[in-house]
Amino acid sequence: MRRNNVLNSIFLAVALFGYSGVLFAQTDSGTSEQKIKSVPSVVLPDAAKMEFLYGTMLAEVKVDDRGRVTDVTQVVGPDWTCPNYESPGLTALRDYIRAQAKNVTFEPVSKDEKPDSPLHWVEFKFTAPEEKGSDVVGVRLLTVRPVKGGVLNGKALTLAKPTYPAAARAVRASGTVDIKVLISEKGDVISAEVTSGHPLLRQSARTAACTSKFSPTLLERQPVKVSGIIHYTFVP
Repeated sequence: MRRNNVLNSIFLAVALFGYSGVLFAQTDSGTSEQKIKSVPSVVLPDAAKMEFLYGTMLAEVKVDDRGRVTDVTQVVGPDWTCPNYESPGLTALRDYIRAQAKNVTFEPVSKDEKPDSPLHWVEFKFTAPEEKGSDVVGVRLLTVRPVKGGVLNGKALTLAKPTYPAAARAVRASGTVDIKVLISEKGDVISAEVTSGHPLLRQSARTAACTSKFSPTLLERQPVKVSGIIHYTFVP
């Protein structure tokens, strides 16, 4: 779970500061002696635009002493994308970020200096257009933005039940965990972000949300994405 904790910290920083572009590099230990020297400009791939996959992407890169990226170990995002979700647009976006991350350069370190770790997180952010129905690959669609669905518990075809973690049971942790979800045109959960709830219950609730299934939502006979909230209540 160490990697998830690192990612949660980075995404929290994004939410608090709201910068755009490539923001920072961070080692697994939380500090970095190697600073970013240059980054390539990025443009959201057309396939990702069609699926409205805007948000923050993270690439973990391995950097040598001369500041060159020698490997891209993983790419995650955008934002709180569920690990089980796959789509052509998401594949295209991650492949694109993987390629761009290889072109990031860092400041070299001297022979007397050694970074805490050769691994760094690099962040890329794609901001969604403000106007609803704005230009997407040169075509004005009915809607590409998700519609708001409110509380979605009663609208699920299958609402996965979260497990009660042993650590949470040991301290009798209880209460409601709220998960903000984005649902695809096919009814699959694209992303699930914990917005409130006991820390020991959050991961279990998010995992359940990601594996839930909804019926497609139609707007003017066209399937659309839906955003909303799932409430999970834990009782010891």
